[in-house]
Amino acid sequence: ADVAMGQVLNTVTCPDCHFSSRNFDPFNLLSIPFPTVAEVVFECTVIRRATPLNAPKVLNSPRKNKDETMRYKIDGIVERMQPPSEQLILEQYVIPMSRLADIGDLRLRIQNICGISASRLRLCKAETIMNRKDWDEKNPVKYHTRVTSLPDKEGPCVQVAKEANSTGNGSNGNSDDSADPPPTRILAFENTISLRPMPSIDNRNGDDEDDTATEEDEDEEGATSVDSMGMGREARMKKEFRILRDLLAVYGDGKECRIYDTNPLPLSKAMSRSLWPQSETEFKLGLRVDAIDHRDHWFPGSVVEIIEGVPDENGSTTSSQQQGKDGDQITKNKVCMTKVRIHFDNFSSKWDETYTIEHFKRGKVRPLYSHATPRPKPTEFMVYHRYFHKLSNMTCLFGLPFHLQCHNEWSTARAGAHILAQASRYLQKANVIHTGPINVDDIQEVDSRTLRLYERAHMAISEMIDLLLEYDRAYVRSAIGEGSSGRSFEYLSRNPSFDASHMLSALMKKMSAIQHRLPFELKVCTHDSLSGNGSKTSSNEEVSYPFTLMRTIGNYMNARHAVVLHWRDPPPVDKKPFLSLSRNHVMYVQPKVGIHKSNSELLDEHGSSKKSKNNPGSAGLHLGVCLTEFCKVNKLDLNDNWRCPHCKDYREGKQNMTLWRLPDLLTFHIKRFNCSARWREKIMTKVNFPLTGLDMSEWCHSQSPALNSGGNQVVYDLIAVVNHYGGMTGGHYVATCKATPCGPSGSEEIAFQFNGAGVSCRMMDEEDDDSVVRAANRGASGWTALRRKEKDTVNQQKLMAALASRNVRESAEPLWLQFDDELVEPIPPRNVVSEMAYVLFYKRRRISPANVAKYSTLE
Repeated sequence: ADVAMGQVLNTVTCPDCHFSSRNFDPFNLLSIPFPTVAEVVFECTVIRRATPLNAPKVLNSPRKNKDETMRYKIDGIVERMQPPSEQLILEQYVIPMSRLADIGDLRLRIQNICGISASRLRLCKAETIMNRKDWDEKNPVKYHTRVTSLPDKEGPCVQVAKEANSTGNGSNGNSDDSADPPPTRILAFENTISLRPMPSIDNRNGDDEDDTATEEDEDEEGATSVDSMGMGREARMKKEFRILRDLLAVYGDGKECRIYDTNPLPLSKAMSRSLWPQSETEFKLGLRVDAIDHRDHWFPGSVVEIIEGVPDENGSTTSSQQQGKDGDQITKNKVCMTKVRIHFDNFSSKWDETYTIEHFKRGKVRPLYSHATPRPKPTEFMVYHRYFHKLSNMTCLFGLPFHLQCHNEWSTARAGAHILAQASRYLQKANVIHTGPINVDDIQEVDSRTLRLYERAHMAISEMIDLLLEYDRAYVRSAIGEGSSGRSFEYLSRNPSFDASHMLSALMKKMSAIQHRLPFELKVCTHDSLSGNGSKTSSNEEVSYPFTLMRTIGNYMNARHAVVLHWRDPPPVDKKPFLSLSRNHVMYVQPKVGIHKSNSELLDEHGSSKKSKNNPGSAGLHLGVCLTEFCKVNKLDLNDNWRCPHCKDYREGKQNMTLWRLPDLLTFHIKRFNCSARWREKIMTKVNFPLTGLDMSEWCHSQSPALNSGGNQVVYDLIAVVNHYGGMTGGHYVATCKATPCGPSGSEEIAFQFNGAGVSCRMMDEEDDDSVVRAANRGASGWTALRRKEKDTVNQQKLMAALASRNVRESAEPLWLQFDDELVEPIPPRNVVSEMAYVLFYKRRRISPANVAKYSTLE
């Protein structure tokens, strides 16, 4: 039994009573794993949303004409911040992950570290790109970050890491599977929406989505008692009235956009009913509706154009006089109609359709969300930083772009305030620490002027946000019919006389006095036309961002759109240009990164483990690393149900395995196939195993009988390898074996040194063709892999056998033969070790005397 059967000592120690349970488990092969260094390491930068805590110079600045130092009183502010902290904007964490983990698992790991809910994190791959080499390193426009979103089901992590590193290194995508990838840089953007807690809305359970349709159906059927949900119509109306009243009380208040972001969905539905037209003269721009298209599908949309003077499609006519008795021909005039063009949410303009008042009356156009379903996710788009470099005459993207989320029913003015609030994260000018000999007076003067310039920008953004919120709030209240006294608001009351043109004109006039003070302009373009690296953007594909009250962001933006912050050249301060003050072309400031305290330890551990587990001067891992991983101490989980025999209770025991008895033929199975719940892979890491002299004493128990039998009892030599070519779905097995000499009777001799004597193969005679002999002499030096590419003739097969026989006879190394189906050929010993090795067969250098006697023959 000890020819191929050994024993493993399995020891489990109780952490409480320290009792050790010992079991001797037999084995005929050892399945050795790869070490845990095979984990993938991510360098994750978390980008928090802007709040009064981390962007206080804008979001917590005092109100205009108010005698106050800050807008909100915040407790718990610390001077020295360590992540995780809500006072930081950027936080960096080093996170090791399992090779086959999903991106969703990585998101949960980030949640546990930084405290941000996993559902509020958007993970992206990051790649830093240089715009110009000759620009100053401190210039923020020299580099820009390319961001690529990672879906939740993206994976496994090892594949994501390899793709990110191959792209970042500029390679052709052929990554080395035998090496562990370096830390992969990713970004985790926090959702920029902070929902306002509204108990009256949170307890609705979604019952109001079809209320309007139910109402109209009841009107048609004459049913006024109880709706389908078992709630009386009057009670339902009172509940919705209470929701609207609570929303109107807080929407656009002092905490809006700075602390909370209110979802105006109930308000938009109420405005749609309040402004619903009954005649052509009551059409309103920005009216939110549900419209049926030419395929009889309902979609939400907005009235974006009122078209007057359109001839009647039915060809109806009217005359200015009655027809005379004499039958004289009279002049007929076509009837002119007014139509509205409706743009559907999340569609391009080419899908817009026109409707008349008859479509409204016949039910082809209905109030908002009476038939269509609101989108469950907010509108999301990227915001990029861009600058036109005059000296180089090029437009370039720069800095760190960010994801932005907006409620679908926000007006573009309210969404614009949200964009400005989140952009304030890149204007937090920190105090500059000067080194070396300096002129104190000059430095103080420069710092003072720079500080005043940033204060002006902070004040301009804060005023702009307050102005947009003020008019957006007034627009919503006026459209619904809420008067200044707060008592004139009635549920579902019509407000056909409402006109927002004067309100919009006043907003534009006040904005024009502030916009020139902003450090950037807001532009909207498509991703395809987004300019960068010196390219130019077509003016037809880029427009200024519309700060309007009568268009929702969910209707204006679609998946192809992006917002660009086009940074201006800062204005001079005291007739001194900004470039001379800061050596920068823009006021953009990259937020300071907070480094987690455990990062350096994890990086050092990752680097040292890779060095210690690799053979110096060779690629891959040593076989001893896998054996050490097999014998290391593992902590059992309570789910493993290990019960301590001494405590009589389930414990988290510490388990380790060591070798107790070793067989004469030792077989290793390398665990190359790794599986998880969703992913599987074949590990292509090269394992460097010795051909001779494998000493197993390091992994034997100190009291193992193998150690007491002499040194040669734990020394092994390789005799065969099974290689697997292919992947998880299929492959091919090729064996490599060492040929040993045989005695006259055909019995194998017990030896590991063999110089090729005794190979059974006919050598060439002197009568053979001279050309064949010369060919043999030319190919007889060294080892040669003689694989057959075409079908060989009989003479060629004899020549190959003759050359192999001559090489074996003249070489001091043993003969290794490769068995690939019916093809058998010699290979050099250096080719035995490869990334394809799957099963290893070793023979003890000194076979047990009992087995020698058992399997020997006497002559």
